[in-house]
Amino acid sequence: MIKDILVPTDFSKCSVYAVKVAAQLAKKLNATMHLLHVIETPVVAYDAGMVNFESLPQAMFMKELADENMKNLLGESFLSGISVESKIEYDAIYKRINQYVENHKINLIVMGSHGAKGFNEIVLGSNAERVVRYADCPVLTIKQDYPSFEVQDILIASNFYNEADNMFKAFKQFTDLFDANLHFVRVNTPINFETTPESNKKMNDFASRHALESYSFVIYNDQTEEDGILNYADEIDADLLVIGTHGRTGLAHLIKGSIAEDLLNHSKRAVLSIKIK
Repeated sequence: MIKDILVPTDFSKCSVYAVKVAAQLAKKLNATMHLLHVIETPVVAYDAGMVNFESLPQAMFMKELADENMKNLLGESFLSGISVESKIEYDAIYKRINQYVENHKINLIVMGSHGAKGFNEIVLGSNAERVVRYADCPVLTIKQDYPSFEVQDILIASNFYNEADNMFKAFKQFTDLFDANLHFVRVNTPINFETTPESNKKMNDFASRHALESYSFVIYNDQTEEDGILNYADEIDADLLVIGTHGRTGLAHLIKGSIAEDLLNHSKRAVLSIKIK
């Protein structure tokens, strides 16, 4: 059950979009919201020794500014009636977020994302991308303002191997909030091809294991899995994309990449990423 929702915020417009969505979910779930602002802290040389960034005057100024921004955010009307905890900390953003998730038993992360493109996508990525890669709980990424976050059509992309069972259990507690249409899709690509009978059998077995009754299943052909998911999402005008991620890092991530992270960067829609364990 989702009882604690973490919203990392840098107080930008996009991150406030995420706070608004999280607030709506918290009201539905009677959950506690955690607002976390992280100030990046490189260790810098100072005189003859090394000092932590937070001890420097510019860091103190950043903390004062963050305190003021957090105070203003907590005063917003859309947070009225919600249990909210707030924290400002120093660290690498994704590391502090993951530590906070573990320490506070967070069930869901909701965060805004501007995405990353071109050089930044290849070399740097985005903070949301790093959070998706390392987080052990589901991550909902938001890219636009939702005065009312209503979900009517959910696209769930999977290969429907047995590992998808854990993914289903995680997103079901989220999708149960909405009386939504479930659209399952298996994307066929030239380098990752599967016959229709094979795909249908996997989906039928999956539906049987989870007692699914009302859903649609489509085998979609495209050049890449990402293109297939995005194109099918456009066709059905999906409100939410659900995708599993293996959380690959290092060489494995460079070689195989991550469809979840690609969708996060390129999709205009809300994306729920769930680590496959």
